[in-house]
Amino acid sequence: MTPFLLISRSAEYETRLRSLLGNRLAVVPGEFLLLGADSVIDRVEATPRIALLGPVLNYEETRGLVRGLNDRYPDIGLIVVREQRTDLEDWVDDLPLHAVLSPHAADATTEELLDRLSNWLISNGRAELEDFEADPEPEVGDLVAEMLAIQSTTESEIAEEVHEEASGEPVDEQPQEIEWEFPPLEDGVPSEAIAVVAPKGGQGKTTIAVNLATGLAEVAPNSVVLIDADLQFGDITAVLNLQPERTIVDAVADAAQDELVLKTVLVHHADGFFVVASAPSPELGDQVQSASLGRLIERLREFFRYVVVDTTPGLSEHTLVTIEHVTDAVFVSNMSVASLRALRTEFQMLTTLGLMPSNRHIVLNQVDKMSGLTVKDSEAVIGAPIDVAVPKSSAVLLASNRGIPLIHDDVRDPAARAVRSVVMRIAPEAFPKRTKIQRRRRSHGTE
Repeated sequence: MTPFLLISRSAEYETRLRSLLGNRLAVVPGEFLLLGADSVIDRVEATPRIALLGPVLNYEETRGLVRGLNDRYPDIGLIVVREQRTDLEDWVDDLPLHAVLSPHAADATTEELLDRLSNWLISNGRAELEDFEADPEPEVGDLVAEMLAIQSTTESEIAEEVHEEASGEPVDEQPQEIEWEFPPLEDGVPSEAIAVVAPKGGQGKTTIAVNLATGLAEVAPNSVVLIDADLQFGDITAVLNLQPERTIVDAVADAAQDELVLKTVLVHHADGFFVVASAPSPELGDQVQSASLGRLIERLREFFRYVVVDTTPGLSEHTLVTIEHVTDAVFVSNMSVASLRALRTEFQMLTTLGLMPSNRHIVLNQVDKMSGLTVKDSEAVIGAPIDVAVPKSSAVLLASNRGIPLIHDDVRDPAARAVRSVVMRIAPEAFPKRTKIQRRRRSHGTE
């Protein structure tokens, strides 16, 4: 019998649980969620009595699994494996769960919880005592052979099913290349440009820029372009899992001023926006002149409803030129005193130079009650009110590692909600539409 089921993306947690449960544990890798919750559940063998979901699963994935497992196995016990975060209460309220388990819980705690839930299921007629008994351990040779077989087939299965689900064509057929068109700007609708600025590196500036472009693309599909103007160490393409053939170095060339040529330097993202990639090396980035960057921004504003620019940290010449050519600026800082003071200095300098944008938005990122500061303390240091406070969340890093914008990866996460409010300051109509978001999110795994 394999009464316990684990669905997780964490190899480390899977190893821990296997050491506790042995051959009583069945595992379905969370990577199959790219194909949808039903595809995961279809891979479940026999009848599991208790399912552990997580860690490293977001709310939408967990909700789909809970519904599917309850439909197929009405008597199953459900445990969510998740850190104690501020949104955990929402999960418990919205999902029919039996328990929540920390991924860092001691082995003894985990075993005790599984025993209690097993006894509860038995006492309520949902399971039998023999359901939780272990089958004889397999021979070592058989186990190794099985693991090698799984390892050799899993990746090919995922690739084949993702392709077939996306296109309905056999795997060996080459997909046709899609030619993207810039939607014409409507008469009377101005093009807006937004610079995302931070006094230092590591403030979360790129995360804000990426999600801002993603949210704006919901209201202006294929009419948003994101420029990675962090010329030495820009990493937008890495965050979005894109492989550009050309970069900003090509985009600022004179030949790129032609619309047809300009299209060739842009890379399209599945969420409906374009990206101008940063320079492939710091040396090439140094060759991009600030005046050329300004001309590129103005040229792109002729074709796109929104132009979002991720800038170099601080107030370099390129950042100052960018601010001269935008309608809005989003200033990002974390809660460190050094960063807050640097942001205050930036404001003073921009005011002195007469470059402070009329539409200014201040984002306090990575807000943490354990930092020793409050939002009001931060406002006092900056000398200006905070417009959006984004709480610290592990979901930000998880989304980045998956190559999926945060606001489409875990829509219920508090950080995602806060970032969404940044988008709505630029485009108030950018309310999250869950169905479209989930369809877009799934497409990331089918390209």
